[in-house]
Amino acid sequence: MLAPRLVRIVQGVAAAALAGALLVSAASSQAALPPYWQRVKELEAIVNSAEVADKLGRAPIDQIERPADDLYRVRGGTCTVEVRIVDDAGRREPGWAGPRRFKLDVGKSTCR
Repeated sequence: MLAPRLVRIVQGVAAAALAGALLVSAASSQAALPPYWQRVKELEAIVNSAEVADKLGRAPIDQIERPADDLYRVRGGTCTVEVRIVDDAGRREPGWAGPRRFKLDVGKSTCR
């Protein structure tokens, strides 16, 4: 049988380990945006992109589709352009956490 003091030490270590695991879990869950808000950021970037506007001939956006992960098809007037979401490989400090950093890769436009 373990001495009562040793039992308290083991219980304290177990509680500290559990608390640490919960803190790490909470921190990592805040590292990225929830999918809904990530999508909002991507759509905002597309709608605010001067390059997308130029490729659409400055016609207003009529439709945005998402046919695959990290791929959007934007239609405005008689033109369509594909826009890829690519990770921004910018410099990050070790242990960096936060929302996904990305940039737009705007393809060639197709106009009818």
